[in-house]
Amino acid sequence: MSQEVFIRGIISGIMALAFSWAVFSRYDDEIGYEVSDTDKQKYLPYIPGSLLPMFLLFITILGAYFYGFEGAARMTLSSCFTIFLHISLYYLVLLLVIPLLRKIMSARSCAMLWLIPNYLYIIYNSYMELPEPLFVITAKGNLVWVLLGIWFVGFFAVLVWKCIEHLIFRRQILRDAVPVTESDVLDVWTAIIEDANFKKPKFKLVSSPHVSTPLTIGLFKRSTRVVLPQKQYPKEDLELILRHELVHIGREDAWNKFFMVFCPAMCWFNPLMWIAMRKSADDMELSCDETVLLGADDATRKQYAILLLDTAGDERGFTTCLSATANAMRYRLQNITKPVKRRSGALIVGAVFFILCMTSGYVALAYEGNSGSQLIYQCDDYSSYVIRSVSLKDDEFATNYEIADEEAFHSYLAGLTLYELTGNYSFNDSERCFTYLMDTQGGTMAVLLYDNAVKTVWLHRDAQAEYYYVPEGIDWNYIETIIIPHPAMNVYLKESDSAYPKGLGALLQRLWRTEDGEQILVHEEIYPEGEYHGIFGNAFEPREATFDFSYELAAPFKVLVESWDYSTSYTVSQTDLRDGLTMDLPDYSAHYTVYASFYDKNGNLYEAEFWFNIGDIYSN
Repeated sequence: MSQEVFIRGIISGIMALAFSWAVFSRYDDEIGYEVSDTDKQKYLPYIPGSLLPMFLLFITILGAYFYGFEGAARMTLSSCFTIFLHISLYYLVLLLVIPLLRKIMSARSCAMLWLIPNYLYIIYNSYMELPEPLFVITAKGNLVWVLLGIWFVGFFAVLVWKCIEHLIFRRQILRDAVPVTESDVLDVWTAIIEDANFKKPKFKLVSSPHVSTPLTIGLFKRSTRVVLPQKQYPKEDLELILRHELVHIGREDAWNKFFMVFCPAMCWFNPLMWIAMRKSADDMELSCDETVLLGADDATRKQYAILLLDTAGDERGFTTCLSATANAMRYRLQNITKPVKRRSGALIVGAVFFILCMTSGYVALAYEGNSGSQLIYQCDDYSSYVIRSVSLKDDEFATNYEIADEEAFHSYLAGLTLYELTGNYSFNDSERCFTYLMDTQGGTMAVLLYDNAVKTVWLHRDAQAEYYYVPEGIDWNYIETIIIPHPAMNVYLKESDSAYPKGLGALLQRLWRTEDGEQILVHEEIYPEGEYHGIFGNAFEPREATFDFSYELAAPFKVLVESWDYSTSYTVSQTDLRDGLTMDLPDYSAHYTVYASFYDKNGNLYEAEFWFNIGDIYSN
């Protein structure tokens, strides 16, 4: 398991447990008890309905501010593709299974399942990287931007249409609305508010001649109105009506409805999203019924059912109301009059959230294909690009290389077809990672090659890394023909009473190549003072070391042994070692430097200097 997947699992698991606990514990808070001034509000939102819309709006504004219109479009495309795709698939599955879930779990849990995608924004948190996408959809840049334009027009039209519809409906029902002044109604209203423990409520109770069912309208607290028809209700009915509306207000169901309009607006081309919007509204009302009737007797339930049948009205915009749609009426009445004991569904909610987060982002979009010469080099002249260092990580080990034919190497990368990749990926789990640094006129650029991707990042610049998808993949066989691996050395350390050696990869500190009788320094690593590489501690006490080299030796190697404070030293030649490779270790902490010479596969002569330490094992 990669570090990215592990971190994602931990964060997703913690949030899943939080959701499960909210469902499990909220029952006791809502069932009814004597409240005091120190108690919290009885009805609280399970999931804020504005999280995802606000996040997408934020990154769009942020992108426009820092990167201009094109940058904002790219950020929006990158953020939205995965979210849109996952929301569509999630609601498809939920529509199929929600009839079964309604039979086995509480209505509040069913309602929560529609809102869980609000937290899909967390996959773009820096701690929520994915190692690499499982599937990549490629598309030409022109097509992507045309489709993005069409999508945005549809999204904007639907969202504006729904907002205008809400405002028109709000104006219509509040045009002649007046504050409720009847003392008997206000007494019930005050008692219900006190029972729910609302602190300084900003919403108001009004009556309107333009409604036939009680409803609540308004997204913001100051503009929220509980609207009653201009008719008389018995006290018992009024208590049920007002409690129903206060549950909606406390849970911020108007914002939840906004979210369930926002999702179809994002995926307006998907007819299933419109069905999901209606089904979510049904479950929201079922959840409210469930809370209102917590602990109610049969008589109260029958009274509530009659009240539901007597109410009929229009529910448009971001409103909540007591009335039911024709499709949901039968199911609501059944749950009211013949309640079946169901499990809370807390574990299911948590599990669904965990799965949703862990599976999101594995399908990526790659767009706007172009050549490596334009995306990596940004020109057709590579003469000014100087490769400084090269390394290849293969099977957890990194080996330094030098490029034998730089022109061929540049030409290969320049000829690659690359697609800009959406999403937040690290590719740390790729079997191979080829990294090289290039000095350019614009600074130093790091380029990383993975099996099917290329990453570029400017060093010492406040710039984001760019990821590109390579459909044909990197031709490692060709790469290996134009690079030369540096020599490597492994040390196998063994304790006196152990038959199993412990391996240690020695650091290549310096490397020289002999050309025309002259030594040329081709590699040098400078380590800060006090930084040690090797074996430390008393748990492992090696008494001998066996040396292993990646290339055949051109001459016997030598080992320089220096005490920890460099006060004493001695040199051991290969000819003095047991079997020519195994050396007895001194019984004190020491630094080891190995000097060796090699011929590579092309017959070039190299001289190398390797370095490791064995420290703090015995008293010096």
